[in-house]
Amino acid sequence: MKLNDPHPQASPCFQLFDQSTPYTTIRCLKEEDLRSVWLLEIPGRGLITLKRWPVTWQLRWKSFFKQSQPDRQLTGAWKLLKAGVNTPQPATPVYRSGSFYQLELPYIEGVTAYELLKSNLPVSHDLLYELARELGKIVRRLAQAGLRHRDLKLENVVIKEPQQDAAPLSLWLIDPVGIRNSFSISDSFVCMLDRLAIQPLNEGLAVPLSLQIICIRSALGQFSRKERRHLFQTLRKRLLASRSQSLTG
Repeated sequence: MKLNDPHPQASPCFQLFDQSTPYTTIRCLKEEDLRSVWLLEIPGRGLITLKRWPVTWQLRWKSFFKQSQPDRQLTGAWKLLKAGVNTPQPATPVYRSGSFYQLELPYIEGVTAYELLKSNLPVSHDLLYELARELGKIVRRLAQAGLRHRDLKLENVVIKEPQQDAAPLSLWLIDPVGIRNSFSISDSFVCMLDRLAIQPLNEGLAVPLSLQIICIRSALGQFSRKERRHLFQTLRKRLLASRSQSLTG
């Protein structure tokens, strides 16, 4: 999520929620089919993330039931904020701009947890331990709030750049589309811990066992020893099933 290439581009041009707002296009952060995410700079507002979805009949139909991706992006963000989890607060409602739906969000500048673990640069053990503990706390907050994140991946966790050297680690979830209500705390824990673990396993990213244990203990600290043992066993089975599914998929 670093600004590797902050040189403004002349195009494309966007019609924002406030049509009179001047802006500078920095770069495209992500593009898949006709969906895209752009980084803009707006005077007085700083860096802004602009998310765009093409208007299709499927999306319009899902919008009636508040199940479209734009709707879930918006409702997921509010659910995270209510649960006390950092996420960019939507700066606008979802709005129509030509043949696209759009949503404006503050840009969270930092490095993703995935980039940090994958980097060959020297990283202190204290930072990694704190990262693991904070990830566990996020899982616990969501589960206790009756939520689960079906797409909780390390690449969707941004470590925000601190304002000062002694500032505590600040983690932000940047893609809340996968937030769902959950009626089982144990299912929420297993689902989210499985999601955190499966991407590194699939991509051969070596995550030290000590970090995995710290994260799981941080998430499950409130449970009794018997409950933790049961959740460990359930999580192990879930990871094996997810791993097998990814290999055959």
